[in-house]
Amino acid sequence: MVEGLEQVFGGSYNPGTTQINESREELGQEDFFRLMVAQLNNQDPTKPLDNTEFLGQLAQFSTVSGIDDLNGSFSGLVSSLFASQAMMAAQLIDREVLVDTGNVYSASLVPGESVSGSVLADNLTSGARVVIYDEFGNPVNSLNLGTLEPGAYQFEWDGKAQDGSELDAGNYLIAAEGYVNGAYTSLSMQKYSQVSSVSVDRNNTSVLLHLDNGQDISFSQVSEFR
Repeated sequence: MVEGLEQVFGGSYNPGTTQINESREELGQEDFFRLMVAQLNNQDPTKPLDNTEFLGQLAQFSTVSGIDDLNGSFSGLVSSLFASQAMMAAQLIDREVLVDTGNVYSASLVPGESVSGSVLADNLTSGARVVIYDEFGNPVNSLNLGTLEPGAYQFEWDGKAQDGSELDAGNYLIAAEGYVNGAYTSLSMQKYSQVSSVSVDRNNTSVLLHLDNGQDISFSQVSEFR
């Protein structure tokens, strides 16, 4: 029996002395109660331990023990969420995700294909519109969105100029604007980008998506995918 235990715990295992000789930096539940019993056995009979103080010590230990258990539960939950995020992120490779781009972004136009994105309105916005500019900063088309309540609004540009003519392939700048409380304001935008690869950092429990435009984003930055 002892030989089998030594194979698991090592040759220094001794069932009769492990509890006594083991060097530890922290006290466990058994140590706490052992000290409390010793305190009760050696208290001054003329000044016995007050019941309130005794119960307070028990409550304090129970609270600390409960916090340790809670921390352990949270650690397990974080690990589980990290593994779940990593699995979901891997399924996004070669798919498109919708991410924040600021007030303007560059879109590559392919003839016959459309360009889509999303406009974010933080406040009630009137006269909202999406404006498309060529590489020289000249406006070539605009999409009227009207009045927007706070929220996200998707749009799609067919790649044509204001007069309906087909535009050449290339990079175009897309911005959104509107009136908020009477002031002309730039609006935040989102665009679809393809996920080329995924990496995980186990030390920081973070999942990164590497997009085809060279941008790296965290999994939590993805609004939706398609």
